Parts: sequence; structure tokens; C-alpha cells
Amino acid sequence: MIHVCFGLHDGDGRFSKFTGTTLASIFANTSAQVTVHILHDATLTADSREKFMRLADRHNQHVNFYNVDELCPDEVKFLHDKLADKINSRFTAGAFYRLLANKIFDFDKIIYLDSDTVVNLDINELWQIDLRDYPLAAVPEVVAVGERLSTNKFLFKVGLVAVEDYFNSGAVLFNLARVDESFFADGVNFLAKNPACESVDQDIYNAFFADNYLKLDGKFNAFVSTERFCKRPVARKIYHYASHSLGLDTSDAFNALWLENFLRSGWCDATTFGHLYEEFSNYDAQIKTQLIKLSAGLNGRKRAFVTFAAYVDAIKDIFDAADNELIVIETFLDFHELIRALKKVKSKRVFFSMVENFTIMRHIFSDMGLVEGKDFFNGLKFLAAEHGYRINSYSFIKAL
Repeated sequence: MIHVCFGLHDGDGRFSKFTGTTLASIFANTSAQVTVHILHDATLTADSREKFMRLADRHNQHVNFYNVDELCPDEVKFLHDKLADKINSRFTAGAFYRLLANKIFDFDKIIYLDSDTVVNLDINELWQIDLRDYPLAAVPEVVAVGERLSTNKFLFKVGLVAVEDYFNSGAVLFNLARVDESFFADGVNFLAKNPACESVDQDIYNAFFADNYLKLDGKFNAFVSTERFCKRPVARKIYHYASHSLGLDTSDAFNALWLENFLRSGWCDATTFGHLYEEFSNYDAQIKTQLIKLSAGLNGRKRAFVTFAAYVDAIKDIFDAADNELIVIETFLDFHELIRALKKVKSKRVFFSMVENFTIMRHIFSDMGLVEGKDFFNGLKFLAAEHGYRINSYSFIKAL
């Protein structure tokens, strides 16, 4: 029997579909017997529970539910007491439920999967790996993301974990017998003492096990964003849709793969289309509101397009922009030079940010006292697909 575990907190009632989609992909690709163990809290609805059970029954598989609040009340209270300022603002309590696996289960071996994964291979391949005496097996993050790995993580900066040893916890094979009884409390205390850890439970696992784990082949945790970047075709792998790398554009093979499994999950029903319609309506309303604000903001003021030199010709063509409407920056490294250029004309212009990282520009404009939707806009949102701009449709997926 293969044991697979998920942690589930479903605050808005729309997260269970991701877990259900992962289950559908597991069941569709194996003939082995699988028992799925869902560690949850009171946010799991009766409807979602029923859908999980029906999905397992259709494939002659098994699913069990464990209310962590009821089974481990002292640990849950300890978690909320220690991390009260971070839970829900940065992450949910559900991120920690798997840290309790060795307290809840009476068997030694289990696979943990994040809910943003699609198992496009036989899960038995991962299950059959010999853990020997290692506490876990996982894919190093440098293998999963390649040269796109961020080397600015807290654990790297303080020297606790070597970059090449840091692993991604989206797909892990655990040897629960090698996990100390005190692991949950030790892990929560570690995060409380090191609030700069940005990857939460993943950083906890790395702080305790990065120097002693079995390194897996990259096919057991392949980041979709990296697979796309490297132009790799869909293959027999466990795909990890981290960093909102999932959308509705089915011309993309990885989006299509997720949607095919979603359609088999049991979560795609009439309500789904109602949610999708609602989200498209909201998006349309946002565009209209932004156009009204833009119309008002331009009254008596000129435009200014902030961009990199490589995009100047395209902006001139698309927006019929004149030379005196362009503020060209060479690099984000010299913020002071950019701010000086902006301050010279800030009261006379409405700014359009034409760079990919709008978050950086938002901070720069806001620090100058400018107001988003009045004094500055994300100009990329005014571009069409033929200009190379694609709608980030993750919000539509989330709304399903």
C-alpha cells in the first residue's frame, strides 16, 4: 500500500480543487493501491470531503481524513501562539500540518505532495525508492529550478545550508521513523526565532535535514516555470506549478495537463463556470475603472513612459510616444538616478511603467508620493497579446 499525505487549509472554499486535481493525476497513472491521507482543519467542507471520497471510489482507491485541530490541539495552540503574527498574513496553518505526520501516523513511510502538483508518472516509482537510513528523499532546488535559483535565501546567507543541498519540499518521500518526536515543536521554535525565513515549512525541513537526505532525480519535482523556460515537452514527471505558473491558456501543454486532471477531479461542475464568469466580470470591471481613472488623470497632464532602452521603439510604435514622453532607464541598480529623473517631471506627468517588475516601480512611485491609478499605472496592462503581453490568468484558476 502506497501512503500519500496532503496538508489542507481551505479558508475560501476554493483550495480543495487543487488537492483534488493532484489526486486525480495520481489515480490516473498507477495501478498500485494508494491510500491518501488528508491532514485538515475545520475549513474542509462537507462538499469537498464528499468529492474526495467519490474520486477515490471511482478508482478503487482510499482516502482518510484527519482533523488536526482535534487530534493535536496542544500542538495547534502552540503553533498559533508562537506564530500568531505570521499565520494568515504570510501563510496558513495548513503549511505546518505535515510536520505532525510522525505524531499522527503509525507507519514509517509516506509521500508528501504539495497541492499545486500534477503526478504525470506512476507514483509507485517514487514509493519504491530505498530510503536506507535517510530521514527523507527530495529533489535539490538547484536541480528543480536550475540557474534560476534564488541565492538570497536566509538559510544561505547565515550559512546554515549550502546552496547545492537546499531541497524543495513540494514532493518528498519521508522515513517517519527517523523524525524525532520533538520535530514539530523544534521546527516552530526555529521559525519563530528566524522570522526572515521566507519558505516556511520548507526552510524548517532544510534547517534540520539538508545535510542528510537522499537526493532524487529531477523528474520527481519538476518546476513548470523552469520546464517552460527550457522549452521542454511534457514528460513522465511530477510537475510542480509553483509561483502561480498555472493559467487558462491551453495552447500551453503544462496548463492543458493540469486542466485535463482538473476535469477528472470532480470539482469541475456548474458552480465552476459561475465562479469563472464572476472572475471575468470582475476583471472587466477593473479595466473599465482603470480607464476612467486614466481619463481623469490625463486631464491637463502629459504622459511619461518609464522603460528600458530595448523597448523604446516598441513603445513609440504602440503608443505613438514622442521622445519627450520617454524616461529611459539602463538598469534597476541605479535607483537614485531614476528617482532624480522622475522628480523633475512628477507634477506634470502621468507615468506608465513599461517594465516587467511592476512591484519595484510601485514602490519607487509610492515613495515619491504618487498615487497608483491617478499618477501612475502599470502600462503593460494596456498592451494586447500581439504586443507580447499575456494576461496572468492564475486569478481565474484560483477562482474556479
